[in-house]
Amino acid sequence: MQNRISVIVPVYNVVHYLEQCVESILSQKCNDLEVILIDDGSTDGSGALCDELARKDARIHVIHQENAGAAAAKNAGLRVATGEYLAFVDSDDYLEPGAYPYLLKLIQENNADVVRGAFRNIFKTHETLQNNDCPRTCMTGTDFLRRFTTDWTCSLLWDKLYRREIFDGIFFEEGHKIDDEYFTYRGIINAKCVVCDDRIIYNYRKRASSVMVSASSGSQILLDRIDCLSRRRSRIHQEVPALAKEFDLHFLEMMIILSHDPYCSDGSIQQIRLALSGYFRETGHSSPPLALWRSLWKVRFAPAEQLVAKRNPVTVQESEDYFA
Repeated sequence: MQNRISVIVPVYNVVHYLEQCVESILSQKCNDLEVILIDDGSTDGSGALCDELARKDARIHVIHQENAGAAAAKNAGLRVATGEYLAFVDSDDYLEPGAYPYLLKLIQENNADVVRGAFRNIFKTHETLQNNDCPRTCMTGTDFLRRFTTDWTCSLLWDKLYRREIFDGIFFEEGHKIDDEYFTYRGIINAKCVVCDDRIIYNYRKRASSVMVSASSGSQILLDRIDCLSRRRSRIHQEVPALAKEFDLHFLEMMIILSHDPYCSDGSIQQIRLALSGYFRETGHSSPPLALWRSLWKVRFAPAEQLVAKRNPVTVQESEDYFA
């Protein structure tokens, strides 16, 4: 429907934060808003709270499913979303007042496909700001896509408002520990205009559960990043060849960086080497700059034990400023 914003909210065991999250969405002064809550098999009462909130406000639509992960939950939301515009909110976070009317105004005034705002990291005792250090900028989708190689926040899902059509036929890849990095850039490829603005529109709650990663989860996240970087580079070659060399260089630099990740193991070193071997066998790859050759040689051929760092996970003491 015209001007409708569909807000997709995956929900899993966030009973203490969910009501604040949903209220921050419902209080947005938008003429047409639908809120899709996907209860991904919660066990703490979050599912029942979703139903209670829906009984109080007809704009809320609830989906209950067996636990299948955040990507599957978001896909369930995508399948039923009816809005011309699309937004995502994590269920333990919350929006700033007036965020969506402001973003909607920008997207319409600039005939844009995506608008990105700034956000706060919310800790127990303090806040930090992201993406609020430059004035409003309007650019092509290609120029914003280029930023993915220098700014990790470009792949974030929830600090943006999108025209739904740029994600037509695109869904989240399920079965990964990370999902934004597989998804967001694919819509940006289809965008003609992106607006970046310095107004704070989103509050990202820093929770201990997100930083105190287990060894197995940390290792899987690392493997997902290796896989995602490889696939993203290949897709850029096919669909945005003007950026091929920049994404080639970024890929090589990231393989070196990931080889020193605290969660790196013999298995992930092997995956990095396979990714690099595939790169160098590929016709049309960019030749690495001289400054990278020594590091790349070490990653490809040095004994794995020389590359694998000792894990240094975040401890409880280091995480005491995080929410539970």
